[in-house]
Amino acid sequence: MSALLAPVRLAERLTTAERFRKLAAEWKEQSQYMSNTTTMAMLRPYQAIIGMGLPVVPLILEALRDDPDHWFWALEVITDANPIPDDAKGVVSVMREAWLNWGREQGLLA
Repeated sequence: MSALLAPVRLAERLTTAERFRKLAAEWKEQSQYMSNTTTMAMLRPYQAIIGMGLPVVPLILEALRDDPDHWFWALEVITDANPIPDDAKGVVSVMREAWLNWGREQGLLA
């Protein structure tokens, strides 16, 4: 089997949710001791999640709701939206609520 075909076949076997959970777990493991959010967002698993595009946005919002983490960069890049008020930048709890409210308004989060 070609080395190039193996990842395609793996991707076909994994649902979007399964792939997201796998990549999110890898990202959390790799970023657990990092404090720089730019460095965290440049990790391969995070970039792979961004590459999954719009179908993963509800999963990111659910993850953000259930376990607050630095998903803001991915959400902004994928959706081309930024509901965070200027005076809330850096205030993770307010940033989180802004994105969760945005998700509810878009019908992406219950």
